[in-house]
Amino acid sequence: MNTLRHGLCALILLATALLQGCGLPRMIDSDVQSFVGSEGALTGVGYRFERLPSQQAHSGAQQTIEAMAEQAFTEVGLHRDDAAPRYSAQVSMEVRTIAPPEQRRSRSERGLLRPDGVAVFSPSFALVIEQPWYRHSVQVLLRDVGSTRVAFESTASFDGPWADSLQLLPVVMRAALRDYPNPPQGARKVVIELPASAVQQDE
Repeated sequence: MNTLRHGLCALILLATALLQGCGLPRMIDSDVQSFVGSEGALTGVGYRFERLPSQQAHSGAQQTIEAMAEQAFTEVGLHRDDAAPRYSAQVSMEVRTIAPPEQRRSRSERGLLRPDGVAVFSPSFALVIEQPWYRHSVQVLLRDVGSTRVAFESTASFDGPWADSLQLLPVVMRAALRDYPNPPQGARKVVIELPASAVQQDE
């Protein structure tokens, strides 16, 4: 019982610290990997969004995702043009719960963690109170409308203890488009500051 009580106290203290941290600037360090097609990617051209059947079935959520993407596209010199686009744009975003880094390391030693970082439940650990982390992921695909060839592809993800996805996903989206249309080769870290004012405006 003492162990459980101490665990609850630790959880309350951690939750308080996280809530206080939301009022401070945050450095969002996303893991990014981008690819450019053989014909290169262009700036200053138009695009239209295209949806997969699964995205069409959830049009409300997809509209929110596309609104985030549209702002990020504008920042890199692309403009929406549904009538005469150069590119079709497919955008997806995902938020999932993962184990915190320390628990990932310890659980992997005990075989309680899948390779993708998702915790596997074990009855013997039912009384362990854990603060989850969240993985915010973005995928962007631009295709030439005429040739259907891929012009640009990028993925970005950020792992952290914060669940304010409406603030975090636009930042991860910007990270996915960093250095467009000529991103560096290979995997890289992209760090973008999320100012405290962005969180305060949302509250």
